[in-house]
Amino acid sequence: MVRKGKQKRGPNTEIVRRTRYPKGAEVIGVVIRNLGARRMEVLCSDRVKRTARIPGRFRRGYRITVNDVVLVEPWADLKGDKADITYRYRKNEIRPLARRYSKELESLDVEIPKTEAKPRP
Repeated sequence: MVRKGKQKRGPNTEIVRRTRYPKGAEVIGVVIRNLGARRMEVLCSDRVKRTARIPGRFRRGYRITVNDVVLVEPWADLKGDKADITYRYRKNEIRPLARRYSKELESLDVEIPKTEAKPRP
């Protein structure tokens, strides 16, 4: 019996999450390189390279590496070349994102994972 609030985990179970889509000024981007000191260089879907930082509330929770697909919120400054990383997409979240934002992901050369056929018991 699974208690309310607990999730059953095993080798063949995966947690289903809703995919987060961009809201407002947020744009999809891919991490190009790590600059150190919680900063990344991100190529955004509007073809602008931005220096993005990981805010304090995400520092411990996210491990962001090169080629990760992230959600970026640009700063409201005059140049527009700085931003905050607001979300990192997991591999199983890229497929639903690609259904809605296929042109943006193709322009960033993001590899969309294929679905695996699950064996029937």
